[in-house]
This record gives sequence, C-alpha cells and structure tokens, in this order.
Amino acid sequence: MNTHNVTLVFEDGRAVRFDANEDDNLYFACLKNKVRLLTDCLEGACATCKGLCTSGTYYLDEYTDEALTAEEFAKREVLTCQMHVTSDCVIEFPYESKLALKSKPDVRMATVVAADMVSSTVSQLVVKPNSDQEPIPFLPGQYVHLAVPGTDEHRSYSFANAASETGAYTFYIKILENGEMSNYLTSNVKSGDEMTVEGPFGRFYMRPINRPILMVAGGTGLAPMLSMLDTMAGQDNKGFPVHLLYGANHAEELFGLDQIAGYGEQGLDLSLEVSVVDADNSWEGESGHVTDLLRPDLLNGGDCDVYLCGPPPMIDAANAWLVENDMRSAQIYSEKFVAS
Repeated sequence: MNTHNVTLVFEDGRAVRFDANEDDNLYFACLKNKVRLLTDCLEGACATCKGLCTSGTYYLDEYTDEALTAEEFAKREVLTCQMHVTSDCVIEFPYESKLALKSKPDVRMATVVAADMVSSTVSQLVVKPNSDQEPIPFLPGQYVHLAVPGTDEHRSYSFANAASETGAYTFYIKILENGEMSNYLTSNVKSGDEMTVEGPFGRFYMRPINRPILMVAGGTGLAPMLSMLDTMAGQDNKGFPVHLLYGANHAEELFGLDQIAGYGEQGLDLSLEVSVVDADNSWEGESGHVTDLLRPDLLNGGDCDVYLCGPPPMIDAANAWLVENDMRSAQIYSEKFVAS
C-alpha cells in the first residue's frame, strides 16, 4: 500500500502533517491521525468537508455536482470524504484549526548553536532540534513561535532554511530597542541555551513551481524567501526563472546578499534587484522603496506567481500595484511582517 505525506493548513495558520494511505479517503486518513474535519454526509453530497488542494495529485470517488461544481473541481477544490491522495499533498481549509484539532500545536526543544549580527539591525539565530525528538516539519515560507529564554514570552519567526534541512533551523531577527528577543540576542545569548519551538504555522508557503516567480521582500521579510530559494536550489526542476526584489531602509541593514548570489552557482535561474530607502553617497544601487522596482515586464504577461513579504505598508502598496496591472489574486501570496 502506498502512503504519502499530507499537510493540512487551516484558516488560523496552524498546520499539521501526517502520512495517508492511498486506499483511504482523506477524511478517514485524518481520523486515523486524530484530525476530525468538518463533515456531514460522508457521501460527496453536502460539501461540508470541502478544502483546496494547493499541491499534489489525487483522485475523487463519486460526488454530486451540487457538492463540487466543474468550476470548483478545476480550481482544485476537493471533497475530503471522496479524496484519495496519489502523491504528497497540501490542503487548505476555510475554518480554524480548533474545529478539527483537539491537540495543541507541536512543541519541540532546541538548542542555540549560534547568534551573530549579519547587518546593523539583523541577527542570524541558528538552533538545533534536540536529537531525541522528531524535527518540526514545515513548508518553505512557514513560521514558528520561539520562546525567549528566561522569560514567559515568545515571538514568531519564519524559517530561513530549506524545508528538507531539519538538522538545524535558521532565523533572521530584527533587533529592536527593548524587544524581548532582541535583548536576549544582544545581551544574554550563549551557545547551548535551550528554547522551545512551537508550530509550524502560516498560509504563506511555496506552491508548486509551474511558472516564473516574482518575489518582493522588505527587511527580514527576506527570511521566508530564503527558505523557498534554498528549497528550489535543492530540487531537480529548476526550469523557471525567479526574480527577487529586495529592499531595506539603509544599506547597512541589508543581509543575505552572498547567500543569494550562491544560488546561481547551484543552477537556480535567479536575478536580484536591491533598493535602499535612505541611500547615502556610498550606495551605488537603486534608491527608494522596494515597490518602486515593480514594473509590468516582471509579470511575464500575468503568467507568474508573486510572493510578497515585509512590513504592512509594503504589502499593501505591492498588492495595489499588482491589481492595477491585472495580476490575478489567486497567483499572489503575501505575509505581513510586524516587528516585535
């Protein structure tokens, strides 16, 4: 019997992952893994168990047109009581996880390996999951809650490493005045410190690569993009180009440029444009907001996927420009970063 990895992502961003047998419909596979999806008829007639498959292959047993129209089928909406996965799949649901899950999100212990300033305002934190626990599986682009050692506080940060690299987790953290995590990283951190990692969470993650990609990142919004790029660089299929627009307020705040340059050596067709808002005379690149770099030729006639991550004003400005330039909302994925 063939089994495949299934990831469920709920409206509140919580994600769960388990193995599902091809012979089981997905609803039954969920029950085996203590996930009780909303349902009613279990016969493909009521549409209560409907979700959206954003990645992977599957087939459906019999269902009624009233429960799943041809248009919905074409959009990859699925009835989980009639769905059989035939590959690894990711499925989103339009309701909160508490309606399907009684358990709390996964929590793992991890050990600090290193914490180093990589720009004037950004620290790179590397933590290693404890060897006696399974690493937290995640989709490239997702985030976790990190506990701040010595406090009862936690903060949310996106993974910046490939989803396949679970031997250590990398995070890029903006240093803020009087921030709990910032104070820890600048004053108290030491190798060997333990912290809890809870998650994963997030509906911002890399979809299957079927067309060119445009990424727009502001500040530490670059972190989930690096997770995606790391993952792409490790895949066999590198046939579609990626264009990354990256911006910061000051040139000394930029980070990750050498890492980005290295992706080309790994065979990734990646081009980069960088902009700085407050540029001084020593800056030789573009000046202004990163959204000023947006232009129609980057959209490949609308046939591209767009990933946006950064401060809320950046996301709002980019979304408005994309709508004005006729990009389909279904091909735009965004995550607003709020420093804390």
